[in-house]
Amino acid sequence: MSVITLSKEAGTDSEKVASLLAKKLDWEYIGKQLVAEIARELHISQSDAEAFRKDSQSRLLRFVDKFTCSVVQKVVDREYGCLDDKNYFSTTKKLVENAYEAGNAIIIGWGGQCILHDIPDALHVRLVKGAEGKIKSIMDRHNFNHHEAEKFIEREENDSKSYIKHYFNEDWNDAHFYDLILDMDKTSLEDAVDTIIENLKRKTPSS
Repeated sequence: MSVITLSKEAGTDSEKVASLLAKKLDWEYIGKQLVAEIARELHISQSDAEAFRKDSQSRLLRFVDKFTCSVVQKVVDREYGCLDDKNYFSTTKKLVENAYEAGNAIIIGWGGQCILHDIPDALHVRLVKGAEGKIKSIMDRHNFNHHEAEKFIEREENDSKSYIKHYFNEDWNDAHFYDLILDMDKTSLEDAVDTIIENLKRKTPSS
């Protein structure tokens, strides 16, 4: 049993990396957008929510309840900032810890590299990309112009930096939190996934 945390700059295709990793390892991956999708599913009647849980085969539902979903959904929808919301931090911290306890999970964001920093069988991965590469990726994905992409990247990365600073008093970019840093300008999706898996084997040789 182990866990992989992914810390990522904007425009680094982290969801694609996590999805392919999950497929190759037969693991679950957990990110804000994925939990938000479940939140939208659970914003229905209690009986329908229970049916949804029974019908779904996703291990993610072990870590998620309606309260968790509602807290995460508010932040994903940017209804309010997360930095002064103790419920957000305590809820997502517990989500990360539960995912680790269950094992075989890929966690995108939420300060997983800080929460699980001292865990020996956790592999902490950082995805980075040059400024123009990030801008092009965001322009293509969201149909933004250059200026809109720059603003999007600035907002997303400032949110991540502020979260890590506020709750952990650490630098989001501090390399000592990561076992592996991948430049996605120079690494294909498939090579990135293969490199992560090879590092996971070295990190947890008995897995």
